[in-house]
Amino acid sequence: MPRLAVAQMECAVGDVAANLGKGVALIGEAAAQGADLVCLPECFTTGLGGPLAQLAESVPGPTSDALCQAAADGGLWVVAGMPERAGEQVYNAALVIAPESKLIARYHKCYLYLQEAEVFARGDRACVQDLGFVTAGITICYDYIFPEYMRDLVVRGARLLIHSTAWVDTEDCRRWHYPAAEAYRAQAMVRALENGVFFMSANHCGPYDAGGYLQGVGRSAIIAPWGEVLAEVETGEGVALAEVDLADIEKWSQTAAPYLHDHLNVPRPA
Repeated sequence: MPRLAVAQMECAVGDVAANLGKGVALIGEAAAQGADLVCLPECFTTGLGGPLAQLAESVPGPTSDALCQAAADGGLWVVAGMPERAGEQVYNAALVIAPESKLIARYHKCYLYLQEAEVFARGDRACVQDLGFVTAGITICYDYIFPEYMRDLVVRGARLLIHSTAWVDTEDCRRWHYPAAEAYRAQAMVRALENGVFFMSANHCGPYDAGGYLQGVGRSAIIAPWGEVLAEVETGEGVALAEVDLADIEKWSQTAAPYLHDHLNVPRPA
């Protein structure tokens, strides 16, 4: 049975070298625990500090090369978020790297939140990728707010939703009494429950911008199709790992939650 891991970290805002070193160490920690797949947070190399357009890197490039080497050293799949430069455009990207040190896919975030669109170009295609042991839908942060988008990944065959994120709390959130950490967890559980698939999300903790306005809420987790939190890093930095039985997806559907089957097979009202 595959072992899934999420890595949670506190970003040294704008310091690519420091963050890359930390990310590689977390990949090594996940590998030491026997993980087959580890996910790192959104834009883990930069945070939202400094000139993102200048910090963004081409792929292949130094960061993707280091991640490929870490995947090979640990013998595991790696999904990691970073700002990617492609010609004149900068994208909020997630890289999918195979254990044999090969970049097999990259996803450009489709749903850009508020001022993100001032920095990043919008992605124009979803990413559903065969990882050998499971077909995965690759998502970034704000994407998972949109249930139709997430459901489409599952309709396309994803049985694991991988979510690289920087879910944060802010003064504005607190002013509106928005429970950032609880909402982040609740939305993750709903995405797993409504689709009947496994869901994993890797988040930041601590400051995510130079001024400390954005504060990562932690709570990176792996969640079962029935909503159970199988493993989590509640606060601070670290790795959480869960061994999952992918056959449980169909067993859970047959026992209690035939949502996807009914969605695909029940005629839509006229």
